[in-house]
Amino acid sequence: ATTMRVLLTLIAFGMIAVPALIALARRDLPRGRRIASALVIFLAPAVALGLIHGVPELDGRALQNPVAWTTLRLVLSALALILPWCLYVWLMGRRP
Repeated sequence: ATTMRVLLTLIAFGMIAVPALIALARRDLPRGRRIASALVIFLAPAVALGLIHGVPELDGRALQNPVAWTTLRLVLSALALILPWCLYVWLMGRRP
């Protein structure tokens, strides 16, 4: 059980860290923009996960509509893993 938990944590971290590292490694943008973009990409999931842990209803303590709050918690958790890739495409896209 512990090995599986470590493996899933590494996979989740990789899904978050890889787009930030790719953004940081680009050479066609100025250094300041690359660093800022990589920080936004890397820290965006922390905002979604912080929202989950900061709102009592999202943390599993909902007294009314627990199924709806659980669904929203699952959507925000999935967003935390997909958001870095979406931000990478949006921030690193070519500007005309």
